[in-house]
Amino acid sequence: MDFSVITEEEFDLLLDASEDFGRFGKTDRKCSRCGNDLDYYRNGSSSQTKCKTADCLEITSRGI
Repeated sequence: MDFSVITEEEFDLLLDASEDFGRFGKTDRKCSRCGNDLDYYRNGSSSQTKCKTADCLEITSRGI
């Protein structure tokens, strides 16, 4: 299995977690691969939601 490719369910999980961070400043959702917590980073107009485990799940969004 190629761990650099995420499934649609994993992508939806990360999007939901990103929304939680934006609305509430935290999320109770856990990584579906390893069960670890998720982190959220913001830098200007970009944001990143990722698992605390190195080289696990992550998505990066960029926008205006």
